[in-house]
This record gives sequence, structure tokens and C-alpha cells, in this order.
Amino acid sequence: MRDIYLKEFKPENWANMVQIYQERYAQVDPAIRAKVVESKIPKEIQIVLLPDMGEYLLTWMDRKVPALGNETPSDYLKSEEGTKALKAAILRMPR
Repeated sequence: MRDIYLKEFKPENWANMVQIYQERYAQVDPAIRAKVVESKIPKEIQIVLLPDMGEYLLTWMDRKVPALGNETPSDYLKSEEGTKALKAAILRMPR
């Protein structure tokens, strides 16, 4: 799955998504934002996922996800290519 997502990753699409979610991220409970900031989740991924997932984001990062080839999102973050692939997968997530 990584290779599929990596091929479709477009930095400009990701940047647009981050920009769209910036305002919603600012409305997330500051206590939850502070807890997630302590994690190793990249800030841009926090901005896009935290408004919809809330604190569950911390659990989701360590769960095997079928859409990620039964790997965890944290596994994807271990490399630059994996991070790009995860971002492309996030762009596909229903909203």
C-alpha cells in the first residue's frame, strides 16, 4: 500500500488540506492539543486529524489499519517516504 500512496502524494494537495484544517485545529480543546503535542506525531498530521479524531488519534497511530496494508500509522512515520504515503492515505480518508 505504501507504494500506491507514495505515487499519488502531491505536496500541494497536502498543504491545502493543512490550511483548511488550521482553523478547526485551533478550536480543539487546548488540553487535548497539549497531550497530542507531546507525541511524536508530526504537527501537520495533528492539524489535519485531531479535529475529527480527538484524543483517539493517539490510539489510532498504534493500531493496524487495513487501508495501510495492516501496518500502523506509526510504522509509516519511520521514514520520509512512509510519511508522505501516510499523508496521501489521510487525504483519501472520508470526511
